Amino acid sequence: MSPRTLHRAYASFESTVSDTIRRERIGHCRRDLEDPLLDASPVSAIGARWGYPRASDFTRAFKAAVGMPPAAYRAAVRRGDWP
Repeated sequence: MSPRTLHRAYASFESTVSDTIRRERIGHCRRDLEDPLLDASPVSAIGARWGYPRASDFTRAFKAAVGMPPAAYRAAVRRGDWP
């Protein structure tokens, strides 16, 4: 499928292709940050795994989507302060 066809298919939705991809990537990052088996993985490695090779870009995107930086999110999940 060409990019033009993909964008045309999304024209009837409220979100864009980029929004959908960003939401999916952040969702995968959230899942990994919540996983206690990945506690030894640095936050930056989790971001890189899901398409954010620069830690600063990952932190900015995650904070914009979730409301807190990824390290703070991970800590809140471990304390039970985040649903």
